[in-house]
Amino acid sequence: MAYKRTALVWEPGAQSVVVLAPHMDDETIGCGGTLALHRRRGAPVKVVFLTDGRYGSSTLAAYSGEARLQKEVELTQTRKSEARLALQTLGVNDHAFLDAEDGVLKSTASVAPALREILEERRPDIVYVPFFLEQHPDHWAASAALLDAVEGTKLGFQCMSYEVWTPLFPNCLVKIDDTVEQKRQALAHYASQLVDSDYLHTGLGLSAYRSSGFAGHYARYAEAFCSLPLEEYRALFKSCSDS
Repeated sequence: MAYKRTALVWEPGAQSVVVLAPHMDDETIGCGGTLALHRRRGAPVKVVFLTDGRYGSSTLAAYSGEARLQKEVELTQTRKSEARLALQTLGVNDHAFLDAEDGVLKSTASVAPALREILEERRPDIVYVPFFLEQHPDHWAASAALLDAVEGTKLGFQCMSYEVWTPLFPNCLVKIDDTVEQKRQALAHYASQLVDSDYLHTGLGLSAYRSSGFAGHYARYAEAFCSLPLEEYRALFKSCSDS
């Protein structure tokens, strides 16, 4: 039972799942434990990484010119290798890299058509996406790209929006005690990111805090979501974007 019944306690199952990750590591921080539960129950899961992560390291500040460009290429390759290892740890064996420039997802026109192709092929039951009130422009843009991608189609699915940088007000909680170690190990693969930020501490700390949404001692770790049908998510996104 969730505290004061404000959120549904949900059990991930064998539903067809697509995950949108603006950056390589968002998927593990926001919903890694839940994805591992889906996979244990036989769900087909595809993770779509939207940006290339080329600017995601403080070490780039030491370089300029051609040397800087080369280091950005190397960083993208490193982050993709880390992402593959992280997904393998979570039990996910299907992924795609759309390679939008890190930080400018909003203005990358190629993402929505590529995403539409993936969604029409997979026909998912559930799409995980960062909640649009996340305080990172690429995280907001992930929802915009998703809604652009499905415009004019007959696609319908449940949007499970997750948190990375900005805690949301959840209506859905998932107990991840059985998969938190997989989440921990998956996060540890993102070594290039851990140099700058201790996501093992903050990501798992958020999961520990989210267990307080349950009554008693039901869980030690949880992941929190705002779960809405696609059209309701679209309406909420539009109302907040227009205000």
